Amino acid sequence: MSKTSALLDLVCAQRQQMKVVLALLIASGFLLGLSLLFVEPGDRSYPLLVIDVVLVVVGLVFFSTTYWYCTKRAMNE
Repeated sequence: MSKTSALLDLVCAQRQQMKVVLALLIASGFLLGLSLLFVEPGDRSYPLLVIDVVLVVVGLVFFSTTYWYCTKRAMNE
């Protein structure tokens, strides 16, 4: 068994917890969307809002792709 396969086995074993993380990221995205209504580009908190949006989007893409891959992998086995 290669190291990559062992790592994928460990990650895919946490598939149920990925649902919780995805739900939290979606909720964070909704709250950030509400924040976008009140924060303008000139405000002091705008850079922090941009960083938060980037982190939520990257996390959402990573965990949704990982969840999809692990589900597909489990269906093939």
